[in-house]
Amino acid sequence: MSKDQSKKGLGRVSAARKVWYRIVGPKLVGQMELGETYLASPEAALGRSLKVNLKEVTGNVKDQNAYVKFTITELEGTTLKASASGYELTATHVKRMVRKNTNRLDDYFVFRTKDGKNVVLKTLVITQSKAQRSVQTQLRQKMKAFLAEEVKNSTFEALVGNLIDRKVQTGLKKVLYKIYPVNEAAVRVLEFAKESVAEVPVEEARSVPAEEESAKNMEESSGEETALPEAA
Repeated sequence: MSKDQSKKGLGRVSAARKVWYRIVGPKLVGQMELGETYLASPEAALGRSLKVNLKEVTGNVKDQNAYVKFTITELEGTTLKASASGYELTATHVKRMVRKNTNRLDDYFVFRTKDGKNVVLKTLVITQSKAQRSVQTQLRQKMKAFLAEEVKNSTFEALVGNLIDRKVQTGLKKVLYKIYPVNEAAVRVLEFAKESVAEVPVEEARSVPAEEESAKNMEESSGEETALPEAA
């Protein structure tokens, strides 16, 4: 075959045609458009995750310090449907919440939701002033009991919705304030538990000392993702 014929043969090989696909959120966020992506094979997007700034969801600038995570789970025509898969505060916001002459209590809990999903909650409590160790222990125990009940009675999507609406945070702060004045009571991270963690019975919450968890807190990134990268 001549070189000219080879070139003609190569010219007939065309790349797969790409199409723009909208990414739409669940009813939790009013099925709003979360972004769009340019793909040749939309099936490749299934299972991918993206983060959206909470301000874009609620329209409230005060919510810019949190992100909601979504995972693409379904394809319908040229629309990719996503479901909620997590919630987190930005590392910079967490850093700003800490003040001098206060106690920072970080905890890590594993629970099971009403719809049978094992989840991890990383929490943060900031006291108004230095508290005795016995008081700190009471705060941790009360927080554990409150969150265990909250998660047990909520589906995962409802739990994310309650974090977005700050119902969990407000209720937790009121409960803890009866023990000792606190400036902040927050859920830093909500995510699905990894398989290795989920295998452990989680009817009872597990927590870890603040020293172990807080060492990783400030390393967590908070970059916003509003669209998926193009497929190859």
